[in-house]
Amino acid sequence: MATTRKIDAPENAFASLFKTPNFDVNAIVEAQRKNVEALIEANRVAFEGYKTVSEKQVAFVRTVFEDASGVATDVLNGKTPEANASKQAEFAQDVARKGFDGFREVSELALNVNRDAFGVIQKRFTETVDELKAVKAN
Repeated sequence: MATTRKIDAPENAFASLFKTPNFDVNAIVEAQRKNVEALIEANRVAFEGYKTVSEKQVAFVRTVFEDASGVATDVLNGKTPEANASKQAEFAQDVARKGFDGFREVSELALNVNRDAFGVIQKRFTETVDELKAVKAN
């Protein structure tokens, strides 16, 4: 029967370069699972938010076309060119005001969507840093 014998070699700095660190594979897999979940959640938040942004934009365009249709009808039925010009000027002013208000609303909404989606990623990044600190402490 063969016997195994342990060779006692002195520790030296060169030999320590070739030591393999102990990795907790389960912890690595769990961390990556959490990373993927955070990305999925951030994408969900962004998708839902930008869906709302696009719905707001469509509603704005629809309103402008409906208003333009009403003004066109009024102009065609107008009594005098002065009244028609007045209606067109009011319409242009109204569209400009609504346009700026709509742009502000959509911009704020998009900013909030970006902030919320980035917040999910930032939270996970902070958790990852904390996990790495805990591993280093052990």
